[in-house]
Amino acid sequence: MNEILDKEKIEKSIKIFYKTLLDREPDIEGLRYYTTQVIENSLTLDEACDEIKNSPEASIVKMTKLTESAITFQSNYPKEEIKKNLERNNTWYHTININGIQTKNSRTSSKYQMWVSQIIPVDLTGKSILDVGCSDGFYSFLCEHRNANRVLAIDYEGFDLQKKMPEPEKRINVNNFELYKKLLDSKVEYRNLDVNNIDLIKETFDFVLFFGIYYHLENLISVLKKIYSVVNDSVFLVGHILESENPIMYYYDTTQIKDDPDFFSQIVASPQCLINIAKGICGFKNARLVDTMSIPYDREYPHFSSGSKNDKIGLFEFSK
Repeated sequence: MNEILDKEKIEKSIKIFYKTLLDREPDIEGLRYYTTQVIENSLTLDEACDEIKNSPEASIVKMTKLTESAITFQSNYPKEEIKKNLERNNTWYHTININGIQTKNSRTSSKYQMWVSQIIPVDLTGKSILDVGCSDGFYSFLCEHRNANRVLAIDYEGFDLQKKMPEPEKRINVNNFELYKKLLDSKVEYRNLDVNNIDLIKETFDFVLFFGIYYHLENLISVLKKIYSVVNDSVFLVGHILESENPIMYYYDTTQIKDDPDFFSQIVASPQCLINIAKGICGFKNARLVDTMSIPYDREYPHFSSGSKNDKIGLFEFSK
C-alpha cells in the first residue's frame, strides 16, 4: 500500500493524525520522521497513527479534554442545602458536582469518571440503560442527562454496607443514590439486586453499563451470559486488566485477603481473555478494547493491587 501513496498524501494523513490526536499542527521534525518512516516501509500509516495515539502527549491532551468535559448537574434545591448534604460525610463513591458544589474525598475522581464516560453515547434519546453496580449512581444520572428514555440502576451492596463495616472511618461505598436522586429530581429507578440475578429483570435494554464489577465475580461467564440476555445493543465494561497479549486470567487466593475490607477482587484478566469470553462463549458478535488507563501506585481507583507499578484499567465494548 505504501508504494502507491505519494509523499503529499502521506503528509496529509500525518497532519490529520496530529490535529485529531494532539490537537495541533505537526512540528517539522515529527512530520519529516513519520513521512520518512511510511515511505521507507518502516511503518504503515496505521502504525504511525498508533504511535502518535499512544504517545505521552496524546494521553495528556485526551485527559485534559475529558477533564474539561466534566458534568455539572443542575438542581432546584438551594445551594446551602446542596452543600450541607454533600459535605455531611466522607462516604461518597463517585465524585459529583451539583450547581457548582462538588463532593469531597470521593473514591473515584471526576477525571476517571469522564474517562469511563467517553464510551457512553453523547445522545441517548429514546434509549434504555441498565447500570449494573451503580453505587452512588453517577453514570445513571449522566445517562439521564444525555436524554436516555429509561434508566434502571442496580446494586447489591446498597444501603446496608455500614453493618459490614462498623468503624465509621472505614465505611466506604455507602449508597448515596437516593440522596443524589432527590437533589437532581431524577426519574432513574433504583433496585437492590445482586448482579447474579440480572436474569430476573423482565425487560431488555439498549445499553448495559458494567463498570468496576467483573473482577469481583466468582463466575464471570455466567454473569456475562445473563447480561447478554437483557441487552439489545452493547455492553460497556470497565475493569482492571493484566498487561498481556495472551488470553490469561489470574485468580486470587481469597482466603489470604478475606479480612481486608478494601480488597475483594476475585479475578483479573487480560484484554484478549475478556474479548474471547465475550465473543467465543457469551455470543457477542463484536468485542473490542477501546482504551486503557494507567493507574498510579497509590491508585485513584480502589480494589486492585497486583504489586506492579504499571497497573491498568481497560475500557471495553461488547456488541451484538
